[in-house]
Amino acid sequence: MAGAAAGTAKRTGGWNVGNGSISRQITEISIFDHSNVSQGLAGEYDKILEENIASVFIPLAEKYLGFKIRRSEELKDKLQTTIEKEPDFIRIVEADTGERFILHLEFQSADEEGMIYRMQEYYGLLRRKYQLPVRQFVIYLGQKASKMQTQPAPGEIFKGFALKSLREYSYRNLLASEIPEEILLTILADFEGKKPVEVLNSILNKLKEITPEEIVLRRYIRQLAILARLRNLTKETQKQIKAMGLTYNITEDFLYQQGLEKGLEKGLEKGLERGKKELILEMLKDGSLPLEKIAALAKVSAEYVKQVAEELQK
Repeated sequence: MAGAAAGTAKRTGGWNVGNGSISRQITEISIFDHSNVSQGLAGEYDKILEENIASVFIPLAEKYLGFKIRRSEELKDKLQTTIEKEPDFIRIVEADTGERFILHLEFQSADEEGMIYRMQEYYGLLRRKYQLPVRQFVIYLGQKASKMQTQPAPGEIFKGFALKSLREYSYRNLLASEIPEEILLTILADFEGKKPVEVLNSILNKLKEITPEEIVLRRYIRQLAILARLRNLTKETQKQIKAMGLTYNITEDFLYQQGLEKGLEKGLEKGLERGKKELILEMLKDGSLPLEKIAALAKVSAEYVKQVAEELQK
């Protein structure tokens, strides 16, 4: 709220959203959808695309997005900030018509030029957090007539986004490229009924053909092996890499390292479980402690101790 403060009481229970802050941590705009992959692995996919996108975005725009780029300018700033917003008044309400929505009021004494963008930001945060329709009102308190823009211009309205799926495009078009970064995307395209092994062979042969520098070729092979996981082709890719005599150090691979860590964690967990069970068995054999006391000492449930005791009696 700018200028004037609105005195509003907080309430708990029911549909109250409250006057507390709506916070959202925006770490960085990502060029990949991670909804179905682990955070660490999603970072690997992002890294590949961030490394390669500068080389392929112009041909990709022409071939798949429907426009030609005459010139472009890099925006080096990352969208990396914490946005802390405190709406003046927000409530989930139900009108007499039965409509249920978020009512958002802002009290404004200053004639703020960019108010439309602030309200848009509030709208996006509220809509995402509560998944309800949002009705917004700015209550202007200034003496002079307000000149605030209340509706976005046609070019400022968010109308959704175009969704392009690589699996809908023929692998042949990507494979025909002379740009290694574009050829890598072939693994994510439509194989048109062709066996994955044959497509992988074609990708590796093409990369080998147009990439004479071994160190650069190894980088592309590593990236291909990571992208292949998105199509469950990890084993096939490794076999083809090996069959063609190409080098790829799997011990440097993210998932390999992650698998080792998980295996170590599971091993430790199993060791702890065995140790606890042995401790419980010893205390049960001693017979001087009740089940509840044994459970407390071993930091397990009494039900588990009872289960171990039953096993001991068998």
